[in-house]
Amino acid sequence: MQTMSPATKCLVFAFCVSLGSAAVAQTINKSRLEAYRAEYKDAATPVKYVLVHADGSPCCGNEANTRAYLLDITAPAPAKLKHSAEIDRLLKEKFEVEIDNESVLKQPQGDFLVVTMLRPAEYNKKYVPCAGGMGESRAYLVSIDADNATVLNREFGDCGREYKIINDGTDVGYEVSDVGTHANPIRYLVHGNKVVRQNGAR
Repeated sequence: MQTMSPATKCLVFAFCVSLGSAAVAQTINKSRLEAYRAEYKDAATPVKYVLVHADGSPCCGNEANTRAYLLDITAPAPAKLKHSAEIDRLLKEKFEVEIDNESVLKQPQGDFLVVTMLRPAEYNKKYVPCAGGMGESRAYLVSIDADNATVLNREFGDCGREYKIINDGTDVGYEVSDVGTHANPIRYLVHGNKVVRQNGAR
C-alpha cells in the first residue's frame, strides 16, 4: 500500500482548499450587475440588495430546494455573493423571502438590513394568526460583511410587531414596536459591526 509523501500531502491539501475557496467565493460579473441596475433604476425605493442563485439569476419565488445568495448590485465588479444557510432553510420551509431595501443601513464595517418572510398559516399548526386569514410572517435582522450574511435577530416583526429605521444624527439603528401602538419600543443601535439592544428597553 503506497503512502503519500509530506510534500504530496501538502499539494493535495492546498488543491482541496483552493477548490473549497472557489466554491465559496462566487462572484457576479459586470454585465449581470449592470442588468440589475438598469432593472431597478426607477424603483421607488433604491435597491441595493437582491436575492439570486449562484449564477446571478433572480431568486427565489416558491423554489424550496435552492441555494440563495444576497447580491449587492451597487458593488464594483466582480461582486461577491453572500450566503445565509438560514435563508435557505426558510425557503425549504415554504416561506416567501424578500429583502426590505428600505431597511438597509450602510455602515463602513458592513451593512445591516431586514429580511421578511411570509407563508400560509396552515404550514405551521402551532402558529396562531393575529387575524383571520392572515399568513405566518416574520422579519429577521441581518448583517452583511465582506464574506457573510448573518442573522442577528429573529424578532423584528410578525403580524403584531413592526420595525423602523433610526438615523437621527446621533443614534443609528432600528426601533421595534407593537403594531398600531408604538408603546414601549425596543431600540437596537449600531455599534461598529454589531447592533446592540438599548439598555432600559423592555
